[in-house]
Amino acid sequence: MAHHGVLVLSLLVFLQAIGLPVPCAVALILAAAQSAKGHLSGVGVLSGSLVALLAGDALMFLLGRRTGWWLLGTLCRISLNPESCVVASADTFHRRGRSLLVVAKFLPGINTMAPPLAGSMQMRWWPFLWLDLAGCALYIGAYFVLGYLFSDAVSSVIHFYERFGHLTTAL
Repeated sequence: MAHHGVLVLSLLVFLQAIGLPVPCAVALILAAAQSAKGHLSGVGVLSGSLVALLAGDALMFLLGRRTGWWLLGTLCRISLNPESCVVASADTFHRRGRSLLVVAKFLPGINTMAPPLAGSMQMRWWPFLWLDLAGCALYIGAYFVLGYLFSDAVSSVIHFYERFGHLTTAL
């Protein structure tokens, strides 16, 4: 974990940003708890996650701009409610405006759709980047603070699952 934790975390964050169902929030909480215990660099966790999330969102924004509604349709086909996905996402983005990008990471269904939607709606690059940076920092910061503050509880849960794993292998 100490050697490759930040790299693995960054990969998970990037994969979630491009639409794969990865438990990124859980990974951020675990990494923050490891940072609190001194096993991982807090600066590395925060900066690696931020760069990975921004890179994934930038890629999705550019793909949305390039492919238009096709990418949104593809993402919606793998969602839970594909019929209303594109329409609902576009309507939410249109009603809430660009500030939706700041809180989109916390909204299931909108989190993956917001960057390509912004691109397909021809949002300019710099406003997108600044709003997305604010949203990414808020998302990563919230889960990092949560994991850091409750690192003892997280360690207890991890220890329980390790003991449970040893018990099941012994049976």
